[in-house]
Amino acid sequence: MGENKEPVLKPQLNFFDAIATGLAAILGAGIFAVIAPAAGIAGPALLVSLLIAAFVAFCNAISSAQMAAVLPRTGGTYEFGRKLLGEWWGYSAGWMFLAANTVGPGVIALAFGGYVNAVWGIVPARIAAVIAALVMTFINAVGIRRSVRITDVVVILSILSLLAFVVIGLPQVHLSSNLTPFAPSGIGGILRATTLLFFAYTGYSRIATLVEEVHNPRHTIPRATVAALGTATTLYILVAITALGVLGAPALSKTTSPLEATMMAVGSGIGIAIIAAGALLTTFNEGLSDLLGVSRVAFAMSRQSDLPRNFSKLGADQNPWRSVLLVGVVAIIVAAFAPFEDAVVISSFGTLLYYTIANLSALRLKKDQRTFPRALSVAGLIGCLALAFSLAPIELVIGIAILLVGLSLRFLRLRLTHRDEMSRT
Repeated sequence: MGENKEPVLKPQLNFFDAIATGLAAILGAGIFAVIAPAAGIAGPALLVSLLIAAFVAFCNAISSAQMAAVLPRTGGTYEFGRKLLGEWWGYSAGWMFLAANTVGPGVIALAFGGYVNAVWGIVPARIAAVIAALVMTFINAVGIRRSVRITDVVVILSILSLLAFVVIGLPQVHLSSNLTPFAPSGIGGILRATTLLFFAYTGYSRIATLVEEVHNPRHTIPRATVAALGTATTLYILVAITALGVLGAPALSKTTSPLEATMMAVGSGIGIAIIAAGALLTTFNEGLSDLLGVSRVAFAMSRQSDLPRNFSKLGADQNPWRSVLLVGVVAIIVAAFAPFEDAVVISSFGTLLYYTIANLSALRLKKDQRTFPRALSVAGLIGCLALAFSLAPIELVIGIAILLVGLSLRFLRLRLTHRDEMSRT
């Protein structure tokens, strides 16, 4: 009997843990790294791109939070889609989440490695990235409590470092000269930069992914999601205004360490040290949180046999360590070999498709199951589709190809399973 019982994760996270986990997943590589290429695409209008990305993220996060409150099962939109739209929809969401976000921790490890290299030039960025991915995997493999305790402390330090950046940089801001021309690439540039900056928000519904491990999820998850996203958006806007106002978009677009370059332009040695420490802590913490969330989707898919069942086996303290190792191995490979911007684009496309299905699922909720207006799910759906199709054709082709590979694998697995069942009878 015990062998056949479905594995279930136990509640271990309180309200503050949930906010910290959400913030850890949002703050990080986006503001410390992606802001620079976004400046090259949209110019000062990246501020508009940040706000658009934040609004789409908010709508998507609300859809996920509402469904997590109604359907408290780990796995996020993979589980929501299965229940509200059908198994194939849920599988598509889970597959694209895995494709996008097993890349994500590796991308964040790359950003971490870039900052290590900027601080200690003798350390190659790739080696630092691989070591970071290994450590992230180890910490998550030994249990969620240890991971979240680290997250709680580092989130506070991360917020303080970003606030220090703003306070030190604001006296040197020159908005009148550095915000013109405001949108050199027009609406197209703003939308392309929005898609890139959307990567900075992709952890916004991490809390919903961990629903089985959150105490009182019906009340905790919606409130924690809004608090985490609101805090992150405020910090992003303040930091972006400061960096643009000090450096200007052309100079900002040419650096791989935009916040450190801003402090160098200001001439603040203390600011450089704070940002170096903050970048290392924040990007590492984001990778830690991302790997935690993705491993739970892998666990949920394994529990439903959409991945090999071995990955749903639980270890000590009901920790799905095998799923953690699966995601960790992919993250290590990405950290070792993948180009940074290409990996960001793949991650953003997969995430947008995932939340397209999340919003479609949320539209199926009944009126008495909603705590937010239906219009937010509609806006999130439109935003996801618009951003996804603003990508370059080759990027769209790659994303769709990844989806088709996943659908083909499930089709073949179901055919083989059916054939085996028929042969037994």
